[in-house]
Amino acid sequence: MCGIVGIIQKDKPVDFSTLEDMCNSLSLRGPDAGNLWIKDNIGLGHRRLSIIDLETGDQPMMTEDKNLIIVYNGEVYNFKELREELIKAGYNFTTSSDTEVVLKGYLHFGIDKLLLRLEGMFAFALYDKLKEEAFIVRDKFGEKPLYYCEENNSLQFASELKALKSKFNKNEIDEIGLNFFLSLSYIPAPYTIYKGIKKLKPGNYLHINKNKEVKSFEYYNLQKQLKDYIPESDFDNASRKLNKLLSDSVKKRMVSDVPVGAFLSGGIDSSIVSSLMANHSNDPINTFSIGFNEKAYDESQRAQIIADRIKSNHKTHFLDYKDVVELVDEIVLYFDEPFGDSSALPSYYVAKLARESVKVVLTGDAADELFGGYEKYLSQYYISKFKKLPKFSQKLFKSIIQIIPHTKITNSLLRKIKKVINNAEKSEFDVHYNMMCLGFNDLERNAILKNNLYVDNIKSEVNETYKSFKSSTVMEKGFYTDLKFVLEGDMLTKVDRVCMMNSLEARVPFLDSRIVELAYNIPLSFKIKGRNKKYILKETFRNLLPPATVNFRKKGFGVPVDSWFKNELRNEISSLLSKEVIIEQGIFNYEEVKKLLDEHLDEKENHKGKLWNLFVFQKWYLNKIS
Repeated sequence: MCGIVGIIQKDKPVDFSTLEDMCNSLSLRGPDAGNLWIKDNIGLGHRRLSIIDLETGDQPMMTEDKNLIIVYNGEVYNFKELREELIKAGYNFTTSSDTEVVLKGYLHFGIDKLLLRLEGMFAFALYDKLKEEAFIVRDKFGEKPLYYCEENNSLQFASELKALKSKFNKNEIDEIGLNFFLSLSYIPAPYTIYKGIKKLKPGNYLHINKNKEVKSFEYYNLQKQLKDYIPESDFDNASRKLNKLLSDSVKKRMVSDVPVGAFLSGGIDSSIVSSLMANHSNDPINTFSIGFNEKAYDESQRAQIIADRIKSNHKTHFLDYKDVVELVDEIVLYFDEPFGDSSALPSYYVAKLARESVKVVLTGDAADELFGGYEKYLSQYYISKFKKLPKFSQKLFKSIIQIIPHTKITNSLLRKIKKVINNAEKSEFDVHYNMMCLGFNDLERNAILKNNLYVDNIKSEVNETYKSFKSSTVMEKGFYTDLKFVLEGDMLTKVDRVCMMNSLEARVPFLDSRIVELAYNIPLSFKIKGRNKKYILKETFRNLLPPATVNFRKKGFGVPVDSWFKNELRNEISSLLSKEVIIEQGIFNYEEVKKLLDEHLDEKENHKGKLWNLFVFQKWYLNKIS
């Protein structure tokens, strides 16, 4: 895991100090080494977190003839097989790193064929001196970030936004990025909160020709890949394939020259990954978890059950409000743009705990999007049950629900019931979209934003992705939409940043492209059977898991921000959302903000998602913009 930066200019040389400042801003991503390469109007920079080939893997790396130069962030898990193939084709290697395999692979395969062959997580920039062209690449599913800005005949790019801070226009918030954030709680590619700065989409690369013209190309398209597959309709065959592929994926992601561990939440996904790691290791593996003093949020006992089963060296950090107060600003601001997934807070602490013992962790991310793990996928099931009630009963039920206060006891169930009731008359897409909106729905966003800032095409852009997936089932359209939006914009972003804050590399076994493609090549009934989510995962790996674990309800790293806003954070959020601040800011309508906060504090509604988004936005705005 590393950080990369670069400047490519059309008609003037690269300034050394500018490139150096960009590179040094990524020191947490790469604390072990930092180097620059500049040739006239092209400059590349690299910060290194040493994981593989500790002695000879420094970058920027060149071929022996110095005609190819690369800066590379990530890991290629099939690099050994590719290396052997390239050796047989006549190529020599001077290092044992995957970076050199990418360089020689480009020479042999060309950029498009190479990228389809690479199995891993990566973002890299490669410059070909002879052809006078460059490629800036992001991996297939967006595990590694890549930001870029084109301005005044200059292209700058970096692993994190902070390296492009000289390009931040303080007076220009990107309206699309703002609207996406307020609704989804994150900003998906290609958008950012800063006008003029973009995220490179997963499965895409930028090509810069000798005239310094920049064009974007898609090299990996999941639906195109699936065209050559014969659907797998036999459950036992699908289960055997999944077992073999995930076991192999875990084994490959354990390859490292430094200590490796796993995040273990106690849920199905991380439990499977940790159990497979234990099977592949001769020594006890290291596992790490977070506990909560708020018992309603605590899963530490679940994690301990798995840890005992696999005999891991298990460590748990118990999180309370004091931890959050101490570092909330640092965690929130590290993302460089508003990011409203509050589980970033406990995720940071489990990453910090892990870094005390290891440099690499495996996680259970992506299983929910691939195999149907989210409760929202059952929305249509619950809606159909509600709509079967007589109209009188529906009306009575609605009126009763509206007068029940949101307390610690009622909150969780009330929120779920209200989601069902409020979406009962919506279209199938609208239901999924509304479930994606962890912050404000379209009407609420329109009400809270000043007129000149509201953008009305957020929903239509999500719908384009939803409709583009060729499936007869609405649920699978939802899976695909979440793979494109939720996974890239939220889950992978969160894991990357909290781990990089701690100079820790995170690897995601479920995102092996063979597993992703298998998940989309099996029937929906293998993934969700009745109300049994992730059915094939549970059945395939049932022998690895204690019986109680298989039936645990999903919790995740939730945090009690709803309670904090009524208590410990009450004064701070009241200050951030005060009339004076909101009116001077000129972004939000104060009366709508006040209504949200009052309803939450009076327990009439639970607005924790909306208020956390506003809390995070204000933290970012007052620190980065004001």
